[in-house]
Amino acid sequence: MTTLSEYDDVRLVWTDLNGVARGITVPGDEAEHAFEEGIGFANGVAELTLEPGLLDDPHYGAEGGDMLAVPDRSSVTPVEWADDTAAVFTDLTDVDGSQFDLCARSALRNVLAELESDGYRALAGVETEFSLLSPDGDGGWVPYNDRCSYDLDAVDMSSELISEWRSAMETAGYDVLGVHQESQPGQYEVNIEYDDALTTADGIMFFRHMAKSVTRNHGHKASMMPRPHSGEDANGLHFHLSLWDLEESENQFASETGDIQFPAGKHPAGESGISDVGRHFIGGLLEHMKALTAICAPTVNSYKRLLPGIWAPVNVAWGPDNRSTVLRLPPELGPATRIEHRVPDSSCNPYLGMAASLAAGLDGIRNEIDPGEPTLKNAYEEDYERLPRTLWSALDHLEADDVLAEMLGPSLVESFVKLKRDEFNRSMDHISSWEREEYLDEF
Repeated sequence: MTTLSEYDDVRLVWTDLNGVARGITVPGDEAEHAFEEGIGFANGVAELTLEPGLLDDPHYGAEGGDMLAVPDRSSVTPVEWADDTAAVFTDLTDVDGSQFDLCARSALRNVLAELESDGYRALAGVETEFSLLSPDGDGGWVPYNDRCSYDLDAVDMSSELISEWRSAMETAGYDVLGVHQESQPGQYEVNIEYDDALTTADGIMFFRHMAKSVTRNHGHKASMMPRPHSGEDANGLHFHLSLWDLEESENQFASETGDIQFPAGKHPAGESGISDVGRHFIGGLLEHMKALTAICAPTVNSYKRLLPGIWAPVNVAWGPDNRSTVLRLPPELGPATRIEHRVPDSSCNPYLGMAASLAAGLDGIRNEIDPGEPTLKNAYEEDYERLPRTLWSALDHLEADDVLAEMLGPSLVESFVKLKRDEFNRSMDHISSWEREEYLDEF
């Protein structure tokens, strides 16, 4: 059994609806008591805006009382960049021990329990992209380099940082499959090996905390903003999702029927494809994709990423090894069969994003939703339904989606929508330099 008394400091971590890691540092001995009793916080802080501030009409106000952060002992994680320190992920409960209705981690637990009741275990891997920035000497931040996709000079330039990122993740128990320069200057991608969906979501939150802390120690900044620069590509957080039997011995998406054509072949070659379970899972994701966009692309800035021409998804379509679609079926089949969900971006709350995506897929399986035929063409140029163009529009779709509300919890969805509409309204009160350049002298 893991003990925390061996550490001087323990960070009890929970994640708010926005996907921001919050918590408290306590002495190791005190952390052991928290396993039994939890640590109390005013429950209103679960609804903090990014401004930061509190909503005018929150679900929980000053009279709302406490929530408890209850550590999950299985998630104790060494923090390599801080001496004698560990982090542990927590679930939020009410004081009486019942589940707190705005806990994103618990929402994912609930969806995973639904999947298991139907005989499925969800595994997930991630491609996490972010922007590495350096000070410009005038108080601003500019891209760390001027390189682009897979440039080895960029890897050399950042080799010390990459080594520390990888070491911290591996010390924490997460396997890093690769690190490379992505398409925009200063943009990097770190791939984390698949695991059960809850562990992977914890890993994303730990990675964000780690990357920002380690990078800051070197005088630079790691930003998870979806699109920090005009004219450049943007930061995604692609989910690679698969369902297995409860023993995790058989991939339920795998099929020996090789009835799908791939543009550059597939592995393994021959009679391999995707099962009916996998197809229906895709059908559910497509059916709920417009509502999912509000959770997977949850900021005003997110919609500056969802544009044609920068390899981000735009149309509600799926395809084999096709990066112009919202859902891609990678060419590694058999036990490696999985669905790549390309809508989530670097600002996505991973617990909510995973929970909503898996809930949509499960709805597809239960109702045998037909995804239609996959496309081998450029989906940007085809006549598919389009993703919402703004956060406000996506929230309209989320509010109308009764399936996701039931699976995630009506109170959680209501509070998430309220937070995000407040964010959108605040953005409308600010005028951009583009607007001034476009309109100031024209009218």
